[in-house]
Amino acid sequence: MLRRTSVLAASFFAVTAISSCAVGGGGEQPPQAAPSKENVDPALAVQNPKNLKGVQDACQLLTAEQRAALQVDGQTEQADSEYQEPACDINGDVLNTSIAINTNHGGMTAAHARKDNFDNFEPTEVAGYPAVLVNFSDTLCTVAVGVSDTQSVDVYYAKNSGGTPEMDDACGYAEKIAAEVLKNIPPA
Repeated sequence: MLRRTSVLAASFFAVTAISSCAVGGGGEQPPQAAPSKENVDPALAVQNPKNLKGVQDACQLLTAEQRAALQVDGQTEQADSEYQEPACDINGDVLNTSIAINTNHGGMTAAHARKDNFDNFEPTEVAGYPAVLVNFSDTLCTVAVGVSDTQSVDVYYAKNSGGTPEMDDACGYAEKIAAEVLKNIPPA
């Protein structure tokens, strides 16, 4: 029980940390506005944008079938992220994951501008969309995926115990979950 409580606390801290960094660090500064189209780094521009503005329930970004295939089998709880937008926490025996919608604080250009606010920061790509891995370790990882030039979705993953060997690669598995989430975000 202590391990689960520690993992849940770490989950909350990691999601809060990425979210706090996203809105100006520490949550004390006012949120930064999303960059305008003119301020988007062309290397980080999204070619096939999606639109998170209409998504009211972040838990709907993974279907029951996707959750079963990914072994995301815990209790689902709707939440509000530090972005003050919908988030979803799923805490199970094998893993914990959180999905946070970000429509007001920028896409990948804004994330790259804040890269010094994270413990670690690694650009990547998920299913053809620009992304970054942040605040990662052997057992947990957050991936932020730019779904448009001014919007992103964050997927946090923490391995508890059991599961498949594939789940031991925290960032790889976070990216796998994020790729499934992308399938359920409507096009712009």
